[in-house]
Amino acid sequence: MIVLLRVDDRLIHGQVVLGWGTALRPDRIVLADDAVASNEWERGLYAQGWPEMRITIVPVAEAARQLAGGVFEGERIILLVRNPRNVIALMDLGLPVTAVNVGGLHFREGREKLAEGVYVDAEERAALRELVKRGVALDGRAVAGSPAATLNTLVV
Repeated sequence: MIVLLRVDDRLIHGQVVLGWGTALRPDRIVLADDAVASNEWERGLYAQGWPEMRITIVPVAEAARQLAGGVFEGERIILLVRNPRNVIALMDLGLPVTAVNVGGLHFREGREKLAEGVYVDAEERAALRELVKRGVALDGRAVAGSPAATLNTLVV
């Protein structure tokens, strides 16, 4: 069961493992990212950085296949993706998604602030808008204890 689907451009870090992990008590983090999955050094860095947590790092399509196929049956999963386009890809591959935590799209040149810790460029805004059209609730917050900021009306 996916207990949190989070968009975070830093992927696995303290807010995810400690902030969300403490609140949600996941059995595993599934990091769905084509670039990280194809880079042995990055896979090792993310996996070894949190030895107390079971971590699976796979391309987006493989994550959708494994999650839909019951590979993690009975486990509580935090599913992490780098950007909202990957959420759309997961949905297009058959993964049902009703809610997404947009917890970390950090400031960079060309991005506009939507909420605290959430900055988007035109492409990311379009992807978030598409998620809203598909009926997905967008929650913008860093950790479970932070006040939730509903992003749906901010991206349309």
